Amino acid sequence: MMKYFTINAVIIFMTACGNQSPKQKTEEVVVHEAQDDAVTLVNGKKWKVNFATNKGIRNMKALMGSVNNDNKLSDFRKLGENLQKEFREIFTRCDMTGEAHNQLHNYLHPMATWFKELKEGDLNQCRSTTKALKEHLEKYDSYFR
Repeated sequence: MMKYFTINAVIIFMTACGNQSPKQKTEEVVVHEAQDDAVTLVNGKKWKVNFATNKGIRNMKALMGSVNNDNKLSDFRKLGENLQKEFREIFTRCDMTGEAHNQLHNYLHPMATWFKELKEGDLNQCRSTTKALKEHLEKYDSYFR
């Protein structure tokens, strides 16, 4: 199960994002790695991202609104699945290039680990993970427009 998640995350990071429309298929594999997970701004200006990215992040924030102290482990598993779907959609629809694209990858990169923790962690770990993820999602608007 863990291998399946890791392979999916690697495939998403390796093949997603490029100058292709969502319907276009390609055999070319483009590798995108987060430089250091730290998002930086240039002269305090926010990075411009595409509509699909903003929509995906909004959807993730909305999904996080369902988290409360009464959540059971099964609730966290479902939350992880739904968040990962939004995550995949962001990568599928990515058409960004340049430094904004690199900074977005730096922002998104830690999420893959949190999704794995929601899928495999115990109840306390899932609660901790959702807190970290919620804080991370709240920072999005500080870096991107």
